[in-house]
Amino acid sequence: MATLENIRKRGVLLSIVIGGSLLAFILGGIDFQTVFGDSRTTVATVDGEDVSIQEYEARLDEMTTFYKMEMGQSSLDENTTRQVQNSVWNTYLHEQIIGAQCAELGIVVTDEEITRQLTGDVPHPMMSQLRMFYNAEKNGYDKDILYDLLSAIDQEPNGDLAKYWSFIKRNVKLQMLEDKYNTLVSSSFNYSNVDATAVFEAKKVANISYVSIPYYTMADSLISVSDSEIKAYYQENINIYNNAEETRKLNYITFPIVPSADDYSNIKTWIEGLEEEFSTSKDYVAICNQNSDQPYNDIALSRNKVDASLRDFAFSGKAGDFYAPRLVGDTYQMARIVETGIVSPDSIKVRHILVADQAKADSIMAALKSGANFAELAKNNSLAGTSQNGGELGWMSEGDFDVEFSKACFKGKVNKVFSFPFSGMVQIVEITEATKPVAKVKICVISRKVEASSQTYGIIYNNASQYIAKNSDSKAFVDSAKAEEGLFLRTIDIKNTDNVVSDLKDSRQIVRWAFQNEEGDVANQVFECGDRFVVAMLSEITPKGDKSLESVKSYVKTAVMNAKKADKIIADAKSKLADSKYISDLGEVKNADNASMNSAFIPGIGREPKVAGAIPSLITDNDIKFVAGNAGVYVLKLNDAPAAGEIDIEHEIKNLSSRIPYQMMIFESLKNQSEVEDNRINFY
Repeated sequence: MATLENIRKRGVLLSIVIGGSLLAFILGGIDFQTVFGDSRTTVATVDGEDVSIQEYEARLDEMTTFYKMEMGQSSLDENTTRQVQNSVWNTYLHEQIIGAQCAELGIVVTDEEITRQLTGDVPHPMMSQLRMFYNAEKNGYDKDILYDLLSAIDQEPNGDLAKYWSFIKRNVKLQMLEDKYNTLVSSSFNYSNVDATAVFEAKKVANISYVSIPYYTMADSLISVSDSEIKAYYQENINIYNNAEETRKLNYITFPIVPSADDYSNIKTWIEGLEEEFSTSKDYVAICNQNSDQPYNDIALSRNKVDASLRDFAFSGKAGDFYAPRLVGDTYQMARIVETGIVSPDSIKVRHILVADQAKADSIMAALKSGANFAELAKNNSLAGTSQNGGELGWMSEGDFDVEFSKACFKGKVNKVFSFPFSGMVQIVEITEATKPVAKVKICVISRKVEASSQTYGIIYNNASQYIAKNSDSKAFVDSAKAEEGLFLRTIDIKNTDNVVSDLKDSRQIVRWAFQNEEGDVANQVFECGDRFVVAMLSEITPKGDKSLESVKSYVKTAVMNAKKADKIIADAKSKLADSKYISDLGEVKNADNASMNSAFIPGIGREPKVAGAIPSLITDNDIKFVAGNAGVYVLKLNDAPAAGEIDIEHEIKNLSSRIPYQMMIFESLKNQSEVEDNRINFY
């Protein structure tokens, strides 16, 4: 039976009829309920429903397999892996939270519905978007590929096809369930003439003049703020000081893992030890390949492709000339010229058609010789991802792709088609354009980057360890960092869902430590994060919910002080303008064109929602407005307002009804009302 790889390569696909057994197979295994497990292995609990580590790992494996197969990769990079982890969590939350709402309301997805969506003539949008089911000859989704995949599942040894299909079933059903729920919710939304008018008014734009008077222009000493005022402001604006989820403040110090003077000296000695052999041997390419960080690739390079430090040497010498060892940045290098006198284009434009075998290639080559259109043949026959843009690979320089393929292309002639073997298949290639020929050279370079040796690594690690040993309490940890030369104490707020701390590589381990320890704890381990060692201390824990007045008192005091400053500034400005309508009397006048309430960002000012909110009344009244903004007081005057035309109530209501921004808002609201215990930090 065909494996998935064969399914994707074959041009002729098996079509089968869905019988009762296949229908049962398609529908089998769709279950939104997670497996109950021992509480010690519970990854999360949502409204009393537990998900075990075994179930969660199965979900991760399922989605990881799906991503790999869709992306055509054998492994996922760190960023994609994080995306998968977050997607699994978000999908699980949707299943549990929306699923509970649907169960209460009696909303279901029947077996017949999901069968139609998975295998019907009009498939679910997800099905038609998958790379796996795309057929170049049909220029779209091919149901026969799906049937072939279903037939291959039981005989595919590693189970990847089963995981891939399970992921599709699960997500299609979830989307169908959510669509039904959202349709029901949307039917409860009714928009009135008032809503339509508000939207219309918000779209009006104005060209305004303004004078800004920053709060810092008034001395703090002129304003008194009492504790009672701070408390009152805090209570009135408590929603501003709310922590959506628990955060932890981390203090940390980094110790860069950099090479020592001895490391530089040792690499210098090493490369000089190769100098005589490399400079005199006829087999210098082999010496390079055995010793250099980058082996010789036999590619001819134009001047702008040669390392800047070697250009003059490479283009002024002859074959065999030697460049003595030198340190360039953090890399020692020496070189020999392999070949000169090469003249060829600096870059060429290439298109190709990838086919399964030589027989197919010969057939297409014959068609091209008879005048067939290359782009059409690529679209209908190529197995490469470039098929839909006529096989275009675009412009390439020598060495951009596989070395042998690159060399073959640069030997080719413009508008001449040739074939080239590639990974068991065949490429039909045409050079469509080429730049003007330039001088090139082949140069063999032995390079060795100076990196921290194991001894240096140990010394730096020991320095970090000693810092912890000497400063094991929070006060000493902070004070010593400030006192010791060369150390810099960094502070950052983190959430348990953060995968990295600032720009530190592989720092999820630090996040996990922070959420497993107590306020004031100093980590008794050194964390290795890429090219740095890190020592850390947990300085503060801010729980989910309203922040305490004490923790935000300084911010509240500033807000109260700015409000009082605004009152004084506005009163003073109004007094100055009592007998004048020239806002220039208050300071430098600036302009902001096309300002509207639809955007909190005001041209030339920045994000000032209150200024944006004043635009409609400024247009209506055509009078000077005084606005207490985030950074200061703004005195606004209308220059002109482009005509907005007459309001079409029906049109505005229709536009409002077609929008669905409430979907995410509703889910977030439901999530906030749910009891969610996220224990992933204990596992990932």
